[in-house]
Amino acid sequence: MAIISAGAVFLPSCVPDEKKSSLSLKHIKIGGKDEAFLAELSEAILPKTATPGSKDLSAHAFALMMVDDCFSPENQDKFTKGLTGFHEFTEKKFDKAFIKCNPSEKMELLKSIEEKKDIPENTAFFYNSMKRLTIQAFTTSEYYLTKVQVYKLAPGKFYGCVPVNKTS
Repeated sequence: MAIISAGAVFLPSCVPDEKKSSLSLKHIKIGGKDEAFLAELSEAILPKTATPGSKDLSAHAFALMMVDDCFSPENQDKFTKGLTGFHEFTEKKFDKAFIKCNPSEKMELLKSIEEKKDIPENTAFFYNSMKRLTIQAFTTSEYYLTKVQVYKLAPGKFYGCVPVNKTS
């Protein structure tokens, strides 16, 4: 009986809570469902083609960390309110969540936001921030800097050990 009781006490700690985000953020509160939504949104912004997509590069995690670390408290609040507004906008337009939309519906939704058709300010701020951070995550990724736009630390050739000629 004692073993069963102890097992019942420790069992909840062994089962993962699907409502928690995989990131530990200090200033904004994002749950697991919102994190999954952000992964889908970033993938819709920059989908996988011959190059890796946003999900492959974890662009949504980069975006969340940038919002948490670099945005002002006012903009963090606008971002989280815009996240909620985006969910409401999607529900109003398609009667379903963004994750359940097919690719053409996702593109139609993003196009209407881009064209600023009846979009609340916070929702537009959220989407524009997410789009900018998704692109930034891609263009600063190892893949991009080694395969697409090869980054060179210093132009030309570097010789680390060169004898110095004595001049008088």
